[in-house]
Amino acid sequence: MRNLFPIFMLITNLAFNDNNNSNNIINTTCRATTNYPLCLTTLHSDPRTSEAEGADLTTLGLVMVDAVKLKSIEIMKSIKKLEKSNPELRLPLSQCYIVYYAVLHADVTVAVEALKRGVPKFAENGMVDVAVEAETCEFSFKYNGLVSPVSDMNKEIIELSSVAKSIIRMLL
Repeated sequence: MRNLFPIFMLITNLAFNDNNNSNNIINTTCRATTNYPLCLTTLHSDPRTSEAEGADLTTLGLVMVDAVKLKSIEIMKSIKKLEKSNPELRLPLSQCYIVYYAVLHADVTVAVEALKRGVPKFAENGMVDVAVEAETCEFSFKYNGLVSPVSDMNKEIIELSSVAKSIIRMLL
């Protein structure tokens, strides 16, 4: 038993240090973003960031872009439900659906490919566009003199895209 104890301690220390390194890059990165708590919770919730070799800036950027993607899908589902239950909101909701379709099929897709290919400038531009699209959605209600039922979700996606943009900018 005694001979195994030093080996056990060495393995434990290696595992602890790898996890510490992963946490250090996440903490350091998130401190340099626009929303530290959102960054931390988003990155810690994804298994890709707990892998020692996977916790690099590109991976962190991809995780944040994926969070934007998931939030966009959630918003689009909510819009479809709201269109059915609120016919008076159909026009601005359909405009929002169109902009979030663009977020999913253009901005997020371009950002993911750009990060994977090592061209972070295009990924950054995609995340800037996400915020513009969310603001366009909000404006479609104001323009029609209506209150947006998706304001909170638009704010959330603006925050997520801002954090993603901050991380991606570190790659430039």
